[in-house]
Amino acid sequence: MDDIRINVVLPAEILSKIDAVAGHRQRSRFLAEAAQEKLSRIRFERAAERAFGCWTDADHPELAGAADMGAYLGRLRAPADQRVRGRLGDG
Repeated sequence: MDDIRINVVLPAEILSKIDAVAGHRQRSRFLAEAAQEKLSRIRFERAAERAFGCWTDADHPELAGAADMGAYLGRLRAPADQRVRGRLGDG
């Protein structure tokens, strides 16, 4: 990825807090990482909004309750749990 120099205006209070955490010479890196985290969060929220309602209890009555979901997740995780226990010598 190519770096591009830009001018950004920030409130002095925010800039001083960034400098206190990241250091004056690491502002760009800090702001790039913060922007990437924010973009990731926005993409996730948009995907969650698009997916909302696609799974209903009527479509999957076997997973309607918390206990049902717990049992389902237990079945999914069992092979990995067995591998870990095997590596640890517990099973």
